[in-house]
Amino acid sequence: MIRFFWKFRNINLIVIILIMFFCIYKFNELKVFFDSERIIELIEVDQDIIDKSLDDQNLLLVGLSFANPLSYHEALKIDSLTKNLAQHENISTIKHALNEKIILSSILPMPVNLFDLSSKQTFSQSFNKLNIYNSNFISKNNKNLLLVINCKDLYNEDQKKNVLSVIEEKLSYVKSSDINITGQIKSEIYMQNEIIKELIIFSLLSALICSFILWYFVKRFKIVLISLFANIVSIIFSFSLSNYLFGGIELVMVIIPAIIFIITISDFMHLLHIQKGMNNSYRIFRHQMRNVGIPVFLTSVTTAIGFLSFAFGSFEPLTRFGVVTTFSIFICLFVIITLYAHIVNLRLYTIHNSTNLVHSIINFIAKIASYRKAIACIFIILISIAISSFKIDNFLTDELNPKSDLYKEINYFEKTFGGIKPLTFTFDRNASQNFKKEFDSLAINIDFILPEKQNFIVKSRINDIGSLESSNLYDEIENKFKKQNINIEIGGVGYLFDQISNELTLEVLFGLFIAILLIGLIFVFINNFNYKYLFVSLLPNIAPLVICVGILSFSGFYISLSNAFIFAIAFGLIVDDSIHIISAYSINRKRNKSPQEAIKYCQNRTYYAIVKTTIVIVVTLIPLLFSEFRSISQLATITILSAIIAIVFDLIYLPLLLTRYVR
Repeated sequence: MIRFFWKFRNINLIVIILIMFFCIYKFNELKVFFDSERIIELIEVDQDIIDKSLDDQNLLLVGLSFANPLSYHEALKIDSLTKNLAQHENISTIKHALNEKIILSSILPMPVNLFDLSSKQTFSQSFNKLNIYNSNFISKNNKNLLLVINCKDLYNEDQKKNVLSVIEEKLSYVKSSDINITGQIKSEIYMQNEIIKELIIFSLLSALICSFILWYFVKRFKIVLISLFANIVSIIFSFSLSNYLFGGIELVMVIIPAIIFIITISDFMHLLHIQKGMNNSYRIFRHQMRNVGIPVFLTSVTTAIGFLSFAFGSFEPLTRFGVVTTFSIFICLFVIITLYAHIVNLRLYTIHNSTNLVHSIINFIAKIASYRKAIACIFIILISIAISSFKIDNFLTDELNPKSDLYKEINYFEKTFGGIKPLTFTFDRNASQNFKKEFDSLAINIDFILPEKQNFIVKSRINDIGSLESSNLYDEIENKFKKQNINIEIGGVGYLFDQISNELTLEVLFGLFIAILLIGLIFVFINNFNYKYLFVSLLPNIAPLVICVGILSFSGFYISLSNAFIFAIAFGLIVDDSIHIISAYSINRKRNKSPQEAIKYCQNRTYYAIVKTTIVIVVTLIPLLFSEFRSISQLATITILSAIIAIVFDLIYLPLLLTRYVR
C-alpha cells in the first residue's frame, strides 16, 4: 500500500482532480432539507392519527399587533383582506375572531359569532362577548389578533415563499399593525436560508483559520496551498455525494467543512513531524507511513465509526449525515496521503516543529501534573454532577438561537396567544361537554372544533414546555377523562414530536455507546487482544465528555435530539490524540523498550503534534459558537471543552495508565 501511493502518486493526483471537476460539473442547485414529516412518520401510531396530525404542518399562525385596541375600521379592513386572501390558490381557509363561527364556548361546543361587523355600535358591543367566551383568537387587551391560515400541500420552496410573501403583502395594508408569522412553512424557509448562509460563511472561516494555523506551525506557504486543495476536494466530494445520494443536504451537514479541515490539518501536523537525519524522499515517506501513517489511518477509522453510528438509526437526517461524513473521511484520507507523497517528493518537509505557544502549553500541563490528584478530585465531582443532573428533554425551539428573529416570533405567540405547539383531541359525540373547564385548568388553549359523525375534534395549542412535562400533561389528561368514562385520542404534530423525540434521542445515545465499544475493540484487536487496552483507550476519552456535561449542567444543559449526536462527533475527534500516544507506546514496547522509555518516546515525538491538533480543533470550531442554530453552537462548545479536558487526560493520566496497566 505504501509503495502504491508512492509509485502512483501522479496518477492518483490526476484522478483526484478529475473527480473534483466531475463533482463540480454534476453539482446541481443545492437543496436543503428541513421537514418534519419524514421524522413524524417513524412513530408507530394509528395512520389516521398521523394523517390528521400532519395537517398541522400546513398551518400558519399570523399575529397582528396594534398599539391600541382593535378598531371598527381596522376590523373591516382585516375582514375584507382575509376574504380576498382566502381566494389564493395555495390557501384553504383562514380563521380568526372576526369570521370564525365555531369557536368553543365556555360550556358547550356550539357555533358562536363573536363579532358583529354590521355597524360600529354592534362591533363595540361584541367585546362584551369576549369576557364570556374567552376566545384565543384575540388577546385579553384586544390589541392582538390571531389568524389561523390553513395552506394546501406545498411541494416546493417557491410555493412556500410565495404564500408567505402574499400574506405579508396583503396584510401590510393594515397600516397600524405589526405582523408576526410562525409555523412549519415559515420555519423551513428560514432554516434553509440560514443553512446556506452559514455553510458559506463557516467554510470560508474554517479555510482562513486552518490556513493561518498551518502556516504558523510550518512556515511553508506551498504546504498551506496543498492543504487547502485537500480540503476543497474533500468538501466538494462530500456535498456532491449527498446531492447525488439524497438530492440535497441536511442542516447538520453545515459542520462538515469544519470537520474536514480539522481532520486534514491534524493529519498533516502528525505526518509533517519528520525525523531528522533522513534525506531520501522515499525512505522518509515509507518511515512516516509505517510509524505515523498507521495511527493516522486508525484515527480516520475511529472518527468514521463515530459518524457511522448515525447511519443505522431511524432518524433520517442523521443517517444521511453519517453516511456522507463516513465516506468523506476516507476520501479525505486518500487525498491526504496522495498529497503528502508529493510534499515529501518536493522536499517541502523542512518545517518548524515547535513554537513558543506549543512549548508553553506543554510546560503548563507539566506544571499542573503535580496537582493531578486534586484535578482528579475536581473531575470526579463534575462527573458526579453530570450523572445526577442527566436529563433527556426536547423542545420545538431546541434548534433556534434565542436571539434569532424566528425565536422572537415564536416567543411572541407563546406569550400572546398561549403557545405554538399544536395538539388535537378527538372526543366521542356523546361525551360530557364540560371539558373546556378541564382544559383551562391544564393551560390548554382551545381554538375551534371540527364536528364529525361519530366524534368531534378539538384543535388546540400549548406552550413549548418540553417533551417531559408534555408527556406528564398527556397522562394527566387521559386519566382525568378516563375517570369520567370519556374516550379521548390525543394527536397533532406537537404530540407526535413529544412521542418520538425522546425515543430517537435514546437511539442516538445508544449509537454512541456502540461506536465507543467498537473503537475500544479496535485497540484490543491491534494489540494482540490485550483487553487492558479497552480500559486504557476509553477512559481518557469518555471522561472528558461526561465532565463537559457536568460543567454545562450549571447552565441548565439537557440532552436532546438536537444535541445527542454531538457526543459521537466530539468523541470521534478527541480520541485521535489518544490513538497516536497508544500507537507510539505500543510500537516501542514491541521493540522491547521499557514502559518508561516508550512513554519518553511519546513525549519527544507525539506530544507536540497532539498539542497542535488540539489547537486546530479549538480554534477552528470557535466561529461555530456564533451559529444561528443551537445544535451547531453546542457542538462547538462541547467539542472545544472536551478537547481541552482530553489533552489534560492524554498528557497527564494516559501515560500513567499505560505504564501501570499495559506493561
